[in-house]
Amino acid sequence: MIKILKKYLVIKWWIPLLLLGVSFILFIKDTILPNTNFSLYLLLFSALILFISSIWQLFKGSKIIGFLQFSVLIIPTLFFGFMIYLFAEMMYKPDSKLALKNIEPVIKEKTDLTIPKEFEILKNLIKHTEEALDSDYSIQLTIKYKEAEEKYITEQILEKMDSKSEKGIWKYCENGFDFEPSENENNRAEPFYFKVDTLSNKIELNLFHL
Repeated sequence: MIKILKKYLVIKWWIPLLLLGVSFILFIKDTILPNTNFSLYLLLFSALILFISSIWQLFKGSKIIGFLQFSVLIIPTLFFGFMIYLFAEMMYKPDSKLALKNIEPVIKEKTDLTIPKEFEILKNLIKHTEEALDSDYSIQLTIKYKEAEEKYITEQILEKMDSKSEKGIWKYCENGFDFEPSENENNRAEPFYFKVDTLSNKIELNLFHL
């Protein structure tokens, strides 16, 4: 057994390198037994063989070849480390908040409504979509304006009630006004719900970035 290991791990030192290269290609292409972990197990097994061979070379064979094998072994190690990092980033996206300076511009951009400078933030949350590969997220925002500012807000809305802009149109609802977005490219990429509740003096925005 020792002679066989010495023959294929020390004398024929290129065999573990070749095995690792082939298994790495098979893992990337996933051509053998797809939808299984065979390619992964083969890659891990070949990496283990190469690791044993490199250690053997360092102590029993050529140190140069041992360092060469060990250097090649670093490549899949870095690859898997990078994959684990991407997976962790994908799974862990902490919730955040919409910056205070961006609240007014976002509402203005979506509805053309200019909100008062002073308001109370009741809810402000940016939630990232779990397991999404891209930057999908949603914004949940609720603010409360002062009673004295209601006239300033409603006058803007009433001026635009009879005309539909490129962004959408205002409509009456039970407690105030709803803004109905237009079916344009921007709104399809970022569908949203916007409401002004004149009874509770609240403005609510729910936006989804797809």
